[in-house]
Amino acid sequence: MSSPNERRTAPFVSIFLGLTAALCLAAGLSACGGAEGDELRNPLLLTENQALRERAEASVAEGLVGAVYASQQASTDKLYLGVAGKAAVGGAALQGSEMFQLASLSKAMTAALLAHWVEQGRLRWDSRPAELLPELAAMQQGAYASVTLAQLLDHRSGLPALNESADLDKLADYLQTRAEAPPATESGRRLWLAQWAMSLAPVAKPGQDFLYSNAGYIVAGAMLEAATGQDFETLMRQWAQARGLQPTWLKPAQAATGYEGASAAQLQPVSEYPPELQPWVDAIKPAGDVWMSPAGYARWLAEHQRALQGRAHQLPPAYVQRLRELKQGDYALGWEGSQINGRKALIHSGADKGFMGLVVLEQDGRSAYFALSNTLGVRADGSSWVLDSLNRGLIQLLSR
Repeated sequence: MSSPNERRTAPFVSIFLGLTAALCLAAGLSACGGAEGDELRNPLLLTENQALRERAEASVAEGLVGAVYASQQASTDKLYLGVAGKAAVGGAALQGSEMFQLASLSKAMTAALLAHWVEQGRLRWDSRPAELLPELAAMQQGAYASVTLAQLLDHRSGLPALNESADLDKLADYLQTRAEAPPATESGRRLWLAQWAMSLAPVAKPGQDFLYSNAGYIVAGAMLEAATGQDFETLMRQWAQARGLQPTWLKPAQAATGYEGASAAQLQPVSEYPPELQPWVDAIKPAGDVWMSPAGYARWLAEHQRALQGRAHQLPPAYVQRLRELKQGDYALGWEGSQINGRKALIHSGADKGFMGLVVLEQDGRSAYFALSNTLGVRADGSSWVLDSLNRGLIQLLSR
């Protein structure tokens, strides 16, 4: 794991930390609806905003610049929200309407988009990268020849993680070996990244071993573009907007300011990527680079809740079925299976550019809880004091 200063320049930083063991400590889950009638039937919900706010305040007291805790219950009619801290150090108080970098929390969006196009017949779950991207054939390691789209999305491709600053040096060396000028389009740069990733030696057994990899999602994004003839951002925006979602990839004016540090005392605002690096940062979008407000992310989760409850929804059926079947400790399509006091849950975390987030979605869709912060903190040993705080907060909320 690189130092905080190094991480500020790394374009592939997208942390996924195993949370199953910690979340299994939770003592219970509330089973209640979000509408007013549900609040009357379950008095706990009458103080839900207060409980969320108290957890946000506790996280800020532990050093986070700002924190948002949110929950959405079975009816999905109401988002409960608790906010504390600052949108920027020395600046205005965080309101909860700001935009946050979701990082790897948006991998599920990429997976759902690909599931949609699988259902449209443009590619298959067992499609292999070189089938759609013949440019890979001469460059890829032989061990990747049988890797499938499903394995890329489930992190069983064997591809490197590509989440360290040292990867920048490797990428720079690779770019120098290319005789031609870098592509002018984002899709072209994504193809180059896919070629580079597939030329690297496997770090796990392709098709079998689990290893979290941003590279796998980059390759999957390039495959989607080849299959549809459209760029990833256009495809995602059209698909998401049809479902009431408004993802954006450029940092919006109303975004909270991100901070990083190995401890609360060492926090510094995240610097922008240098101009020569930004085009390559943009090319990693399929691996996680979406900005959303808490309310926008809640709408995404509400779609999952309705689907998992068996209600009308607009998610691909195959995507939903994989989530229904996901077992504890397994990973599929942007989610890890977990058990919380005997109840099945789907979890994930994300971190990038001074932001961290964590989500817990009951596998039957009865509730969803998530926490977002404009703080990224990684200790020298690679653990995250910020994620520890968010995890503690969600455990307390789930334990009531």
